[in-house]
Amino acid sequence: MQKELTDLVQGSDDTVGYFTKLKCLWDELDTLNTNVHCSYNYNCGGKQKMNQFKDDDRLIQFLMVLNETYTQARSNILMINPLPTISHAYSLLIQDENQRDVHAPSTFPRDGSLFMAGKQAPFTQSNF
Repeated sequence: MQKELTDLVQGSDDTVGYFTKLKCLWDELDTLNTNVHCSYNYNCGGKQKMNQFKDDDRLIQFLMVLNETYTQARSNILMINPLPTISHAYSLLIQDENQRDVHAPSTFPRDGSLFMAGKQAPFTQSNF
């Protein structure tokens, strides 16, 4: 599973698809690592620090292999102090992706081929 995590890249997946794959691998790893628990009864903060380290590590792992289209969003997220949670960063990336989709240039052909139908003979029953 570690190899799968290391080899995982966003590729042509959208953020949701990529994050889902990543989250599934993280969940499987967490299931396998159930024996890693602090058994002491006093609160030294070690468990919280280890969890925070794991969360920050996963956030960076998630952000570093995003496509180049997310460069600015990634930089903005990494500048937040303290680092946001993975779910907050995910939400910010989804917002960024949605804004780019809304402001994307039109995909209509610009060569006039869309209007070629107007130059054809009018449709009548006698054409058949």
